[in-house]
Amino acid sequence: VYQLQTSAMQICRSHQQVKNFICETDKSLLCLLCSQSPGHATHRHCPVKEAAEYYREFLLMQMKSIWKNKQKNKRNLNRETNIIRAWEGFVNLRMVMIRAEYPKVYQYLHEEKQKHLETLAKEGKIIFQHLKRSEARMAERGILLKEMYEELKKMCHKADVALLQDLGDIIKRLNFQGMYLKNKIDKSIKILYITLDHKIGSYHVPLFEDLRRLQGSPDYPNMPHNPASSEYAPSWGAQTFSSGKHYWEVDVGNSCNWVVGLCRESWTRRNDMRLDSEGIFLLLCVKVDDHFNLFSTSPLLPHYIQRPQGFLGVFLDYECGTVSFINVAQSSLICSFLSCFFCFPLRPFICYGPK
Repeated sequence: VYQLQTSAMQICRSHQQVKNFICETDKSLLCLLCSQSPGHATHRHCPVKEAAEYYREFLLMQMKSIWKNKQKNKRNLNRETNIIRAWEGFVNLRMVMIRAEYPKVYQYLHEEKQKHLETLAKEGKIIFQHLKRSEARMAERGILLKEMYEELKKMCHKADVALLQDLGDIIKRLNFQGMYLKNKIDKSIKILYITLDHKIGSYHVPLFEDLRRLQGSPDYPNMPHNPASSEYAPSWGAQTFSSGKHYWEVDVGNSCNWVVGLCRESWTRRNDMRLDSEGIFLLLCVKVDDHFNLFSTSPLLPHYIQRPQGFLGVFLDYECGTVSFINVAQSSLICSFLSCFFCFPLRPFICYGPK
């Protein structure tokens, strides 16, 4: 019945000829005589089959574009989900660090500890909610793209006349949906003055290159390693520690690249000084493009907090096996190495990289 009705619609009632042409001005189907009539003589006309093929190709191109956007959105959704998991793990780890270290290092700052925990929990909740909203938007976008793709797929399988008759409506909806998608990131502590041992040799330290390779774009995983490309200024403390509690501060100023912490004695005699070495307890700041990133070693762990400027505090409790880093300006904990087992002397280590 549908085919009979369609065939009847293609016959011109006035001239009893097949409507083989379409008017590009008003999108109406015309026979040859109608196309030469005064009302259409000045308009551009095109054979129905040719017009249908043109617009079918147009729809196929739209489907290809939407498919690419759908796949890209799927990748972004997976990436957003991974960020949410990483953020949850980071917040939980920070909670453990803060709860473990404040009673040891700042026993008299109980109220400050609670304030810091509440602030972290609040900030973590806000960012988590933001990430969940972003995830929901991407899921909604994926559903909409899938619906658009399926609708265009059905359009491509329609008969020529039906495709051309429904074309105007589908193009309007494509434009509207495209705009929508566009609108839719202690007293027992010894305060020390650390003196530097200039007898220990200086090397080209590849620590920052190691980090930059790890931070490199996934599109360029084989970024060349050139340890001699920048000058570094590594320094070791003259003191070594094998017992007790010790605290000192290092002025990192506004430096973009620096390493501060403790290392075992044997590490000072290595020329490669890799980040995967054992017995190193370091906090690193590295600038990649226009972003500053904080990492701690053993194992390598990123910290999603603002880089400290000015003085950086280092606290060592040898018997308890802890090393903590403190933002002196904000009186806040940056990170801690917990439950370590020290069976060797530890020497302070400082390294400034390129500005």
